[in-house]
Amino acid sequence: GMEADLDATFAHLADAGFEMGRIGVVGFCMGGSVSYLAAARYPLGAAVSFYGGGIGQGRFGIPPLVDLAPQLECPWLGLFGDLDASIPINEVEGLEAAAAKATPPTQVVRYPEANHGFHCDARDSYHEPSAKDGWSRTLTFLGSHLG
Repeated sequence: GMEADLDATFAHLADAGFEMGRIGVVGFCMGGSVSYLAAARYPLGAAVSFYGGGIGQGRFGIPPLVDLAPQLECPWLGLFGDLDASIPINEVEGLEAAAAKATPPTQVVRYPEANHGFHCDARDSYHEPSAKDGWSRTLTFLGSHLG
């Protein structure tokens, strides 16, 4: 159902006059996985994933993210915490290597002191330095690819 939702979202934006190359997506946790899926299925302007899981084994009905890497259609930025037990570092490194082979530019940033959910200030795992850096990188990345 996620691809149907993405189709409907991008169709609505197209009807509102937005070109695909001017659309960016940002997702957190499950949304991070969905933004990666969108980057692999649609010619967007840019996509950003904060700690999107399912790298080695798909979840939420999404294939493993590492398997989608060759299909990336837009620039992608992935932000991960090294202390995240649900997303092992070796999987993040594998995703980084796979995504680097894609045609669009990709980048992975790892935060050594950050856990899963490091950007959410309503969680105990909030890590302010990583959150601030991640958001700054997100805005810069989107600005450079969306104009």
